[in-house]
Amino acid sequence: MSRIALFLSGFALSATVALGQSPHAIPLPECIDLALQNSAQLKKAKIDRQALEQRLKEGRSAALPKINVGVNLDYYPLLPTNLVPGELFGARADFLPVQFGQPWQFMTGLNIQQPLYDEALRRAAPIAGVSRSIYDLLIERSEEEVVFNTATVFYQLLQTQHLMRAMDANRNKLGALQKIGKLQVENGYAVPTDLKRLQVAATNLETQRQNLQTGISALHQTLQFLCGVPFDQPFEPTDTAAALPATDSTLYLALQGDPNGITENRLLLRNIELNKVQGRALKAENMPKLSAYASGFIQNQRANANFFENNGHWFGMAAVGFKFDIPVFNGFRKHHKAVQLQLEGQKLEADRQQLLRAKTLEFRQAREQLQNALRTLRNNADNIALAREISDKMALQYKEGVVSLTDLLNAQTAQIEAETNYWQQVFNYKLAVLKLLKAAGKLDMLR
Repeated sequence: MSRIALFLSGFALSATVALGQSPHAIPLPECIDLALQNSAQLKKAKIDRQALEQRLKEGRSAALPKINVGVNLDYYPLLPTNLVPGELFGARADFLPVQFGQPWQFMTGLNIQQPLYDEALRRAAPIAGVSRSIYDLLIERSEEEVVFNTATVFYQLLQTQHLMRAMDANRNKLGALQKIGKLQVENGYAVPTDLKRLQVAATNLETQRQNLQTGISALHQTLQFLCGVPFDQPFEPTDTAAALPATDSTLYLALQGDPNGITENRLLLRNIELNKVQGRALKAENMPKLSAYASGFIQNQRANANFFENNGHWFGMAAVGFKFDIPVFNGFRKHHKAVQLQLEGQKLEADRQQLLRAKTLEFRQAREQLQNALRTLRNNADNIALAREISDKMALQYKEGVVSLTDLLNAQTAQIEAETNYWQQVFNYKLAVLKLLKAAGKLDMLR
């Protein structure tokens, strides 16, 4: 149940898929398709990809013209004083203090700037392509997580359902034995204690069955939740290959591990590339920038605030030119930023090396787990056939009064354990295949 809760907490999915009202078998590929269509995790990854495009457009806008319109309305209770040469007015003083202008001044203007050369902006252009590939890989990784978790719950559900079928078959056998035991007690061929033993065994079996039923219900609802299927809709997962679980073992054992091709490694490679591009763009910020500009203004000055009288005079001004900025000193900000990028690149490379080793180990262990699961499955298949044969013979001999009830119950218990072990191993094999596909980066083989 803890593993079920883990899957539920990791995926907040919306149940929006409407299936037909008539129940039909849902194989694993269809469950995966439903989960991918309704995965909130995947939807958010795609929304993040769309948001990236908007941020890239925002960054490209730095190369477009900037147009600003400004309006100033100023009132000067005390006009500024300027000094003018006194000889202009025949005065003996070297300079005379003079106040110019009117207390009310109104000015409006238009300013246009166009970047012509910005090396930092040019070198930042490759960031767009790298960022797109990173977000595409994030979507791919989200898809793999949805596939893996959906398949895990799918196989856990089928495993529990097969265990329930095996337990129902054994319950029916035990019920038949109870009827025989009751007749034997009534006819004096058995003692009441034997019948009580059968009742105890039936009660224990029923308790186990109820536990399985609870697990089936929880897993079934979890799978519906992951697939976005309403809980009141018919939903019957099925796996036709469960009857012959090891027929595809040769295909999976032939897989080769390539840690360089997995999504996590490709994602780290792209992040390393992005780190280098950001470093080159940062260095370019120390280079000069060239831009062109054009400005135009109109101004009016009056003694009062009524600027639109007929006798008002408006004076214009216009200018065009170039602006050349040369960065000289910024307090070592770019240097410290460059060091941070270098350290981040070293961390990414260390993460990648560790990932490659971890994925190599994961593939080796998954392959060994699959081989062990295959051997155990074959042994359990032989063991279940032997347990059934012994149980059937004991049941026949018990009817004939040759063996005791204790021997029969021991045989029945051994058969139940053999069947339980077999079906658990069937889906242990399935889960081992699932882990191997994940380690090999081949989860798309399930679809």
